[in-house]
Amino acid sequence: MKNKIFSLSFIMLLIVFSAFSLTVYAASDTYYSTLAFQGEHSGPTRTYTHKNISYSASAYNTLGGKTVTANSSYPKTYTVSLYRKTVWFTSEKIGSKDLSRYQYGSASWTNVGAGDYYFYFKKARDGVNVNSNNVVMKGY
Repeated sequence: MKNKIFSLSFIMLLIVFSAFSLTVYAASDTYYSTLAFQGEHSGPTRTYTHKNISYSASAYNTLGGKTVTANSSYPKTYTVSLYRKTVWFTSEKIGSKDLSRYQYGSASWTNVGAGDYYFYFKKARDGVNVNSNNVVMKGY
């Protein structure tokens, strides 16, 4: 009888803990991703519940699988833009920032409000890939 009560209590504790963990995660506005693009790239739409949104990433470049260094003759920046999804299939540009293609960079947009947003990336069509393995998009 004691074993059944203990087992039932343990299962209930796990259910309560799991529900709390899901609630905390669902309320989080932090998304982690990678980036690899040539020319233009539109990221997925994500929901943010806070009024400010930021983007950060450490960028590096490749061409044919080889690293392109900052002292190359290729352009030095890429542009990251934030768009808010609006009614139906339309979107509204919130703003843009140019970031280095060869190092860490970040951009923030303040007082944009809660909603569904996506990032749009653009760079020169020079055949070089802009990459990052540590993209962080965060609402705060």
